[in-house]
Amino acid sequence: MNLLINAIRKNLNYLILVSVILLIAPAAFMKLNLPFPANALFLCLMYAIMAMAWNLLAGYGGQLSIGHAVFFGVGAYTTMILMLYYQVTPWVGIFVGGFVAAITGLALGIPLFRLRSHWFTLATIAVGEIFKLVFITWEWVGGSRGLQPPIAKSDWEALYFIQYAGPYVYVYIALGVLALELLVLYLVVNSKIGFYLQAIREDEDAAMSLGVNPFNYKMVAMFISAFFTGMGGGLYTIRFRFVDPFAVFDLITISVYITVAGIVGGIYSFIGPVVGSFVFVPVSEYVRAQIVSRFPRFYGLHVFVLGVLLLIISLIAPDGIMGWLEKKGVVKRRVAIPVEEVE
Repeated sequence: MNLLINAIRKNLNYLILVSVILLIAPAAFMKLNLPFPANALFLCLMYAIMAMAWNLLAGYGGQLSIGHAVFFGVGAYTTMILMLYYQVTPWVGIFVGGFVAAITGLALGIPLFRLRSHWFTLATIAVGEIFKLVFITWEWVGGSRGLQPPIAKSDWEALYFIQYAGPYVYVYIALGVLALELLVLYLVVNSKIGFYLQAIREDEDAAMSLGVNPFNYKMVAMFISAFFTGMGGGLYTIRFRFVDPFAVFDLITISVYITVAGIVGGIYSFIGPVVGSFVFVPVSEYVRAQIVSRFPRFYGLHVFVLGVLLLIISLIAPDGIMGWLEKKGVVKRRVAIPVEEVE
């Protein structure tokens, strides 16, 4: 906790500046009637939440997953089912969705963590496609038709089920979730869990020889990563009020986008995935909404643009944007804490 307090003190000016901008922006967008930038901001925050969660497993733990759509979809469906079938408020459902996603992550971790390297990555892709096919044929969850909650008929129901016009309110909810995640992950990565995960990433056999149990710490990382990714799915549910397997279990727009956000920002940086999300999501949304919508024959152009962006950044900044800033001296590289302080 002292480490967290010291970090806040050192970066207090930046934290205040960013916080003020993010708190004022949605209100300004609403006042100026600008739903598009507000929705883009919401998506930036949603992907930042999921990319931060992904980075704990992939960046710190070295377990490259391209199947986080599983946890996103499970969280989204859990929130929707609780709201639609059991009238449970999403204020609770989002956290329950995260927990169900985390339990799913633990169940999948038992067989998946028997694999290493590219075999683990390929297995996560396969699991994501299996979940999509299962939900497409599962009638209780709506099958391929998906699920949609009833429309709130009063102000009380709108508050209870979090149904508001426009993206403005949802931006603040996403900000709250991101703030909670940043707090939790900062404490985790600066504890012995974070340092053991990095040891496993660098050399799993060497870490094992020193008494670290790789499986246990991978499972811890999987639980936390799946939990916050599932909460991201819950945010998607309350914002768009519709879920179907093709949207929430999509390989490209969910799993790959999360991975791209982490890589673009810098997977060896704590805040890198947030930076990556705020770089690639606005570009993608602008191309999709302003160009593809006017020229339908260029459908998928936004994905092509993202590929070009990723290629350029990989050539110029192979360690991601934050890694490049560290090399240029703009951002100070964090010095590791001695092992004796971790014990």
